[in-house]
Amino acid sequence: MPGQDPSKIKMGTIEEEEKDISMQGKVILGIDPDGGRVVFFRDIDIETEDTKLTAYLATDGNLNKSLELGELKAMNGSFNLPVPDGIDTAPYNTVIIRNPKSKKKMAVVEL
Repeated sequence: MPGQDPSKIKMGTIEEEEKDISMQGKVILGIDPDGGRVVFFRDIDIETEDTKLTAYLATDGNLNKSLELGELKAMNGSFNLPVPDGIDTAPYNTVIIRNPKSKKKMAVVEL
């Protein structure tokens, strides 16, 4: 992420293995070269029966203190989810991946 102070980049690794899901990859909160803040999902590999998962930017893994980023664009590969303009991302230190139907947290990634 050119022009961004590396010490200010928040990044975490997904390594989730449970009965209903296997998930691996990196999650990065940073600045998009095209402008604005984004959550980058890099080299994601998700194996689950659920076809739709939603991502949230959260404080301490708490959904009551979270911002919905939207549905994951893919289960494999790399993609971005934009953070709405004007949002102060400083308080957010986790990304939650959740099944919107069952409302179950599938993963909590510490950044």
